[in-house]
Amino acid sequence: MANQTQTAGRPAKEPRFLLGKFFVDADVVVEPEEPAKIVVAGMTEARIKKEYPEGHFKKAGAVLRANFSLLLRGSLWFAPAALVFILVFLVAEPFFEDFVMGGGYNFMQGIGIGMHPGGDSIAKSVAKLYWEVYQPFLMMLAGAGIIAAPFISGLFYCAKRSYYQDYYSKVTRTFFMGFAKYWWKYLLTATVGILIALAMGTALINQLRLQELGDDNAGSMAAVVLSFIFGAPLLTVPMVMMSLFATYGMSLKDTFKDALVLIANNPFTTVFCGILSAAPLLLLMINNIFAIIICIAMLLVGFIYWAQCWTALAERGMTKCKALKAYTDKKKLIALRNSKGGGKNSAAKGGEKGKNAGDTTYSAQPGQKKAQPKQPPKPYVNPKKKKKKK
Repeated sequence: MANQTQTAGRPAKEPRFLLGKFFVDADVVVEPEEPAKIVVAGMTEARIKKEYPEGHFKKAGAVLRANFSLLLRGSLWFAPAALVFILVFLVAEPFFEDFVMGGGYNFMQGIGIGMHPGGDSIAKSVAKLYWEVYQPFLMMLAGAGIIAAPFISGLFYCAKRSYYQDYYSKVTRTFFMGFAKYWWKYLLTATVGILIALAMGTALINQLRLQELGDDNAGSMAAVVLSFIFGAPLLTVPMVMMSLFATYGMSLKDTFKDALVLIANNPFTTVFCGILSAAPLLLLMINNIFAIIICIAMLLVGFIYWAQCWTALAERGMTKCKALKAYTDKKKLIALRNSKGGGKNSAAKGGEKGKNAGDTTYSAQPGQKKAQPKQPPKPYVNPKKKKKKK
């Protein structure tokens, strides 16, 4: 009970608005309303607002369930771009491995006329597999991701309009409307994120290769550690920027600044959303059969749920930062008023002190006329006597 009393008696922790000076307040972009379908002459189709739960990510799931067929039709336009990535992963990699490795590993070496000692070259074969197969394969995946990047704009635009109940029924028109507006932003931002991930993967593959050959050292290990220490946080920046593009009307520079602010004030939510988004890519590496199941699931529901979650991430971050900004601005205004009121009160107190000390020239406020010193009273003269003297 004592601990509970102490905890209850503690003052609430004051919220801090990290990187608040970089925050750019923006509103959700109002999209052009699609003309309502005319059902009967003079009467249009009714548009009913749906009720969704309060939580941002709960709302994302509810929007997905309520608009599944509409969102699925939008994701079908994104599917061809995603199929490039899937085909590289499932089809190109096995053929490329057979081409480079020559159909298998060489376990024997040095056996010939000179009777050189035999040996097992599995380490060299695995090192070759890492550097000459997996590294180019990683670059192929990066190229496929860059090809698919512009089409993310249409997918996120459809997701945003469903999330905020901006009615649309012409899916193809809506998808390519978002593509026309934001394709270059998604291409630029996604390319930066893909290159960061490629650098991290290259450092890791190089370390594995050196370990097989016995040539690993502290420098190669440091390269891996540093690439993940700096690369993993940097990956969150393009992620949050892409979640903001289709929802909030800001320039590329302002979106970058807001992404930094949102990450600083929502670190756990951002990391959780990033891990959730990267999980399917990691699951693809288990085996080919499991990878096929994951790819089908992503085409059916994964991509549209991914877009909804990132839209919810953007709304949650902006809502929190707007509240922190309002709180900070109000606090600054109160402090400014107190400072002005405190100056006047101190001046008034100083005036009282001067008066008590007999300072007849004291002025209570700046700009006020100085008080004139009091003159001694003149002696009384009877006017009748004054006339007699004349």
